[in-house]
Amino acid sequence: MSVPLDRIVLDNSAISTFQDAQVLSRMLELWPGRWLVPVEVQGEAAAWPAQGAAVSITLQRLSTLRVIEITAVDPRVEGPLFVRLTRRLGQGESAVIAIAANRGFIAALDDRRARRACDQHSPAVRWVATEGILGYAVADGLLTRLEAEAIWKATGIADPNRQVP
Repeated sequence: MSVPLDRIVLDNSAISTFQDAQVLSRMLELWPGRWLVPVEVQGEAAAWPAQGAAVSITLQRLSTLRVIEITAVDPRVEGPLFVRLTRRLGQGESAVIAIAANRGFIAALDDRRARRACDQHSPAVRWVATEGILGYAVADGLLTRLEAEAIWKATGIADPNRQVP
């Protein structure tokens, strides 16, 4: 289960989960250049009352270091799907899916409706949940299983159906 060679488009759910666990920079720096952050997601992260300013600073620093790429939805090519998706999903999730679908990337999403939209798209958009990213890190030897499980525990997500693979 090593991380695929494809780039991964991050939704705010993955960003905020890693921020809550205080490992946002650490996780993204494991695979520099692999991550895309849509401007819509960047805006949602910045609007987070508790930690938006810190996340904004982190994302800007990671962009400067070329760990992440902040990107926009291409209005001509990705715009129509983005608009359709915004009827039932948030702008961040819609941007993630539209970019991933068009560019052949993987969508990093935790929202069930967003993941269902990926599965229902033709062809299906590949997606990974936040805990799957931790699983990639373990498989690639970048984190030990104990480290990944400690990060997962620090996220505060207590859903028994979600755990590090």
